[in-house]
Parts: sequence; C-alpha cells; structure tokens
Amino acid sequence: MRFNTQNPRSAVVLVILVALVASVLFGQIVAGSSYKYALAVVLAVIVFLVTLVNTDAGLAILIFSMLLSPEIMLAQVPGRDVVIRADDILLAVITFSWLAKMAINKGLAIFVKTPLNKIIGLYLFLCYVSTVRGMALGYLGLEKGFFYLLRYTEYFLLFILVANHVHSRKQIKFFLKTFFIVCAIVSVIGILQIPSGERVSAPFEGKEGEPNTFGGYLLFILCIAIGIYLHNVSPRLKKAMLALSALIIFPFFYTLSRASYAAMIFSFLAFIVLSKKKVVLVSVMMTLILAGIMLKPEAVFSRVGYTFQKKQADLTKIGNVYLDSSSSARVVSWADSLKTWKKNPFLGRGVTGAGFIDGQYILFLSELGILGFLAFLWLLWIILKQSLNVLRITKDELYKGVTLGFITGFIGLTIHAVTANTFILIRIMEPFWFIAGIIMMVPTLLEAEDKIEL
Repeated sequence: MRFNTQNPRSAVVLVILVALVASVLFGQIVAGSSYKYALAVVLAVIVFLVTLVNTDAGLAILIFSMLLSPEIMLAQVPGRDVVIRADDILLAVITFSWLAKMAINKGLAIFVKTPLNKIIGLYLFLCYVSTVRGMALGYLGLEKGFFYLLRYTEYFLLFILVANHVHSRKQIKFFLKTFFIVCAIVSVIGILQIPSGERVSAPFEGKEGEPNTFGGYLLFILCIAIGIYLHNVSPRLKKAMLALSALIIFPFFYTLSRASYAAMIFSFLAFIVLSKKKVVLVSVMMTLILAGIMLKPEAVFSRVGYTFQKKQADLTKIGNVYLDSSSSARVVSWADSLKTWKKNPFLGRGVTGAGFIDGQYILFLSELGILGFLAFLWLLWIILKQSLNVLRITKDELYKGVTLGFITGFIGLTIHAVTANTFILIRIMEPFWFIAGIIMMVPTLLEAEDKIEL
C-alpha cells in the first residue's frame, strides 16, 4: 500500500493501525508485567503520535529526557553493565514515527547529505566488523556487544534525524531554548546538592552518580551559551545566556571533575583564539582566577591537590610527581590496554571486548584496533574542519554564536576524553550530536534564506 501525500486519510489509516498494534501489545504487557511497563508503553504510544503530528514536539521531549530520565539496568556483565535509559526508548520511538512520516510524505528524503555521512558510515562499519570478530573469537558476549553497538549507532541516528528535520531558524531557536531550559533545571538541582558535601551529579544517576559525565555536559552547554553571548544577538538573549552561564558555573565546579576542569581550560583558550572579543575573555578568565583565589572553595582545591601525592611505593610516578591512587590505577590500566591492543592491532577485540578503561582514546584503540581508532580520529577532524568552515562562512550572529560555542565545547570534550569515555557517554553525546546536526545544516539553511531574499 502506498500513501498519497495529498490524501489525509492515509495518515488516519496509519494512526489507527499503530493504535491497534499498540493496544494488543499493551494488553499483553498489562497481563504479564507490572504497571511500570504498561505505563512505559502508553507513554511511548503518546510520543509516537505526538511526533507523527509534530516532530519538533517529539524532539523537544527527547531533549528533556536526555538529562531528566531514569536508567534501567538490563543486565550486569563483567566489564560493563548493560543499561538503557528512557531517552534510548524515546529515540527509537521518535525515529520510527519519523520514518512513518517519511512513508506518508513521499517527497521527503530519508538521508540528507552532510559532510559527516561517509566517515560516520565507515566508522560504524569498522565498529560492527571489529565487534562481530570479537564475538567469534570469544572476547565478548553477544548481549553486551549488541547493546553497546546499538548505543553507538543511536548517536549517529540522532544526528541524521536532526539534520533531516531542521530547516528553519525558528526551529533552531526552539531547540536551543529547550536545551537551555533543561540545563537550567539540572543546574539548580546540582546547586541543591552542594550542601550535602557529595560530588554534584545529574539527576537519576543512581546511588553513586556520574559527576565526571555531568561536568562534561555542563561544559558543553556552557560553551554554547558563552558563544551566543559573545555575538551581536538581542539584549534579552545576552542577559539570558549570562544568567545561564552563572548558574552553570557553581554545579560545574562542585562536580569535582578534574577532567572537566582541564577541558574548561582548553575550551577557554579556544574561545580566545577564535573570538574577536579577546580582551573580554581574558578579563573574564582573570576574574574567575582571582575569585577562586579569594573564595578558596575547599572541596575544589583539595580535589585538584589530591591528584599529586607524596612519595608512595604503590603510586605511579611521572617525572618527579606521584599521582593519586585513582590516577595511578588509570595509568596502569592504560599500560595493560596497550598490551592487549598489540595482540589485536588492526581490528581490536570489539566493542566492550577490552573491558572497562577510563580514557576514550586508549579504549577505542583496544576495542577497534588501529583501523577503527584512525576512523574515529578522522571523524573528529571532519567535525572540527566543517564546524570551522561554518563559522567562517556565516554572517548570521546567532548561527556564529552557536557554532563558536560548539567548536570550543567540542575541543573541551576531546580533552575530557583523555581520562573519560566521553564520546560514548549518553548524557554528553545526545546533546552533542543533536547540536552537531544543527551545525552541519547551517550552510544549507543559509542558502535557503538567501534564495528567499532573492
């Protein structure tokens, strides 16, 4: 059956079919499971229908779920737990709804052309080949490998979905506003955690939390906000970005994430290099340094100082400096990982085949081998190259601000990834790939706007 785009009854038929299938599944789940699963199915059907009618609304729901959704433990396996989040499910539902809309509107393309498509395809291909090989050789199990491959694929699926859907300035402003509202909410939640004395983390992260991940997320959104503030946007928007930046700073520092602190330094240096307002940026940096010296937040200073320890036999030494136990363990795991990589130099042991390693680059080298590792680095290079090109060609102040923030945030995340698995962390990667989809479509939007003006 082929749907006629001019016939609204086609959409009605599709909705009825989906409702019937959902009703059957819902009935089975209610009969054999708890009310939580039944509620999840009902919400999924609602999101599907909302997205079918208005994809912007569906994506806005997804943005809220990125930081405000609980996680579900599927299984505990050696090396890494298999965990899904509500946003994993929502993304699948939204994607299915989007594909249904593609079927109804035959004129819409499923894959829009972007500068990242080919390298993403190559990178995913090597991920799958390496992982299937690792399964065949017994380095990893089917369950663990499958779910993490699905997660890697999910990020690029989100990028493609956003790139296909964004076609106006109004949409970009709507999505950015949604991101900023969510960030403000989680920042307030983070501030409320400070008096507890525990490291600040995002909500719904379980008992231990993930402060390092939260720090990376806050840094990325902070860079977007600062990028917009540094450009000639409306006074109201400038004030909003300044307020949001001030709100983010407090929970950011109290994540006590050393990787995030290092990333922030490099992001700020990138701002100074790329922005014309160097005096303002240097002044802000000096103000923050002086404020830190005067206020001396004990938790932050002790966390940084903890990295460097007195001489102990069981600690790793770099030059004349002894690292703390956590950093020492990380360095030892890197050395072990290199030994593992040497046994499978070209394709590695597959995704999750090398166990858990804190450090994205060394992890990918062990998992994907030199071929997958180089593909990943190439992907990072193309992202940076294309983003710099967008920054260069666009004259629109909002687009320039968002792009500058994205670039500086991206540079910070590449530093964050030295000691964290940044580019596979869902809290960071979903916002990152969503904004990346917007950035990569800016040249197309500019061309469309120029045609309208002519």
